[in-house]
Amino acid sequence: MPASLAVTLPHGIRVGSEWTRDARIRSLTGEEEEFLRGEGAGLRPVERTTALLARCVESVGPAEPSALVAELTVGDREALLLQLRRLTFGDRLDAVVACPVTDCGERLDVELSVAELLVEPYAEEGEWQEVRVESGGATRTVRFRAPTGADQAAAAGLAPDLEEAARALIERCVEGAGVDDALARVLPGLMSERDPQAELMLSLDCPACGRGFRVLFDTGDYLQRELTARGDELYEEVHQLALHYHWSEREIMAMPTGKRRRYLELLAQTFEGTAA
Repeated sequence: MPASLAVTLPHGIRVGSEWTRDARIRSLTGEEEEFLRGEGAGLRPVERTTALLARCVESVGPAEPSALVAELTVGDREALLLQLRRLTFGDRLDAVVACPVTDCGERLDVELSVAELLVEPYAEEGEWQEVRVESGGATRTVRFRAPTGADQAAAAGLAPDLEEAARALIERCVEGAGVDDALARVLPGLMSERDPQAELMLSLDCPACGRGFRVLFDTGDYLQRELTARGDELYEEVHQLALHYHWSEREIMAMPTGKRRRYLELLAQTFEGTAA
């Protein structure tokens, strides 16, 4: 498994005078795993995603990514998280989803694929889109853009008032005149159409009650839960490699996760051969 990968963003971003969809991302290392289980666990989800991508995205077009990852659309950030998960742990994702039907609650084991969750690059390029909508008893032209990580962070600062936060998010993404109630109702759907990678909805059927339902798949939340569930395995792996290879903790934690685990597999094979 490569330590880094060139990827194509579904939406893209303007860097200088050029519109680009090119990015390069590297695998998680032990340092990022420790961040997600420690400091990152105390951050808001949008802040955690920005911090993680700032660590792992090596470039966006010709630019350094540190100042850009917050300005990427929500869908581009979701795509990068999916690519990061695939690069580090592989394409398959195993999830457990609870049936939302009140009198059911059945837990479903769901097997997902990163390849199936990634959306093809969008046909349209550019930041702004125009649409004619009914507002205030008249038809008006509205220019809007897809929300970014920075927009989400600003709106999250208004929580726990979710309605106010949602309104603030929309207002940040509309050019010119304010957003009335009519626009506030129609624009979320238009923004979702503009950036379909931003909301990954799974359509599932419950085998217990027979009813179908849809549930949002959040890659950042999945990755956080996946690493948290491992408990102290990271430190146990560092201990094993330090004990047998005499590498420092810093050297081991800086290794791509896949490389670290490959060395552990070789150690296990060696011990199995000795035991035989």
